[in-house]
Amino acid sequence: MKVLVLDSNGQAALSIVRSLGRHGVRVTAGTDRRFALGPISKYATDAYIHPDPDDNCYAFLDHLRTHLADNDYFAVVPATDKTTALLSRHKADLERTGTVVATEDWETFSLVYDKANTFDLAATLDVPIPATFAPESPADLDRIRDELSYPAVIKSRSKSIWTENGEHELRRVDGSHYVHSPDDLCSTYEAFYTANDAFEEYPPLIQEYVPGETQTTVVLADEGEILAHFQERRLRTDPPSGGNSTLLDGVRSQRMFESARSLIERLEWTGPAQVEFMKRPDGEFRLIEVNGRYWGSLPLAINSGVDFPWLHYRLLRGERPKAIGSYRTDVVQRRLLYGDLNWLQHHLAEGELRAVGPFCRDFVGPKHTFVSIDDPLPTAIALGQMVELGAGWIGETLRPKTSELGQMVRSHMTSHKGLFDGRRLTGIVHDEPNRPTS
Repeated sequence: MKVLVLDSNGQAALSIVRSLGRHGVRVTAGTDRRFALGPISKYATDAYIHPDPDDNCYAFLDHLRTHLADNDYFAVVPATDKTTALLSRHKADLERTGTVVATEDWETFSLVYDKANTFDLAATLDVPIPATFAPESPADLDRIRDELSYPAVIKSRSKSIWTENGEHELRRVDGSHYVHSPDDLCSTYEAFYTANDAFEEYPPLIQEYVPGETQTTVVLADEGEILAHFQERRLRTDPPSGGNSTLLDGVRSQRMFESARSLIERLEWTGPAQVEFMKRPDGEFRLIEVNGRYWGSLPLAINSGVDFPWLHYRLLRGERPKAIGSYRTDVVQRRLLYGDLNWLQHHLAEGELRAVGPFCRDFVGPKHTFVSIDDPLPTAIALGQMVELGAGWIGETLRPKTSELGQMVRSHMTSHKGLFDGRRLTGIVHDEPNRPTS
């Protein structure tokens, strides 16, 4: 049987391609780019290039529907927020081609796609959540502003937002979404609300800020029964206040698992899902979100002993994979080099020079998520991209400092012109590149 894996330039989709290919499944790697990691994997038997859903989701769906109708696929598997949401919403239409769409039905998927629905559901299950407000418009802020504890965060109900003309916008939480006072809340929320017409129908949420460490429980479930799970923690994120994982390892927490299981059971979820929590300094967990899709750190779970894509494929085939309860917790992986470089840059900007030590130490020890000895071409290309990103980051970091030092030297030479006449300056600008400082 043949499977189409979308989003194949990403680490999660590349892991799906490799996993299924190693088990003898014929895999077509789908992408919107002429050059991507998935199609050059030795485990991809074919490539499918489609319109970019970011530019026009309708053109993408039409192209995909035609491609599925013209080819004998058993299933199509999305691996990102945007494609999973699109395929879930149009699942019935796409499955008329005879292809299994490996997403939840939209009725269930929408309960996690809209975070307001997720937190409403969690509240009925006694799953611990942050204080959360869902204003209908900025006019409701007068009621909320004095009830809220600060700092707080403003977040979209979904990371993927679609405009009326089919364009996609990614709405991740960053430093600009945090507010520290009632006045700050009003001005920031107003700016956020007016940034996209979709917020008129689905206004952003307001939530108390929860300090701590991000930990997740990822699962494969069948109608609410968890068949396999893995738990991980984010040792570093970009931005450091909370975001994409850049360095992570496995953990075990029964309390976190029970909360995740309560949600998955109530949703009667089928397929992969990620349940994200914040572990506070006092050891208590707070639900952050549920993502009804494959997650970016999927390679860590596979390398730790839980092969989610293969188990998912077997479930789609109508088999009943045996529940897996054990996995390794001694595997540490670096997921995003550019994100880890941003983490280091942030700490250096704050004057935290001690961050250099763990960054350099972890650069050698942990495995990189894209590295696979038996699949060398994507590994080589990704390593090349990593070197290029690293060199670019070093150049961008050092250039302002070197320029600043040069200006200082020129100023000093001007004020002491006679002293330096006829002398060659060494070891100041050209011979010793300046190191990044705060």
